[in-house]
Amino acid sequence: MDTAAGVEQPKRYVAIFYVLAAIALGMTLEKIFQGVFSYARWNDATVLVEGWTVASALGFLVAAAVAVVVWRLPRTQTLSLEVALELKRVTWPSMRETRAATIAVVVASFIASIILGAFDFIWGSLSALVY
Repeated sequence: MDTAAGVEQPKRYVAIFYVLAAIALGMTLEKIFQGVFSYARWNDATVLVEGWTVASALGFLVAAAVAVVVWRLPRTQTLSLEVALELKRVTWPSMRETRAATIAVVVASFIASIILGAFDFIWGSLSALVY
């Protein structure tokens, strides 16, 4: 990791995030371009390898261009580095704490469902007597 002003910069994690975001955007744009090609009745020919069409190439090229442009913008780069740095400072709960909190939520939900079920039963019985 790079250091700036004595603070380690998580540039590698941010770069990995940008690559993954570009892949996700490319997959989304591929489907959109396939829909556009289908709607316009254009031939979505296979390029390079089987399963790789013009819509696929176009979608991933646009996604790569967007990722590079966004990465090159100083404001977004600074913001993403700050977000990654803040996430690095977060104190994440341990597995034991997470398990205890999950059990507490399950027990509280179970107790709440019993109380709500009792109220529903009582209200239903009273409603049946009145109507």
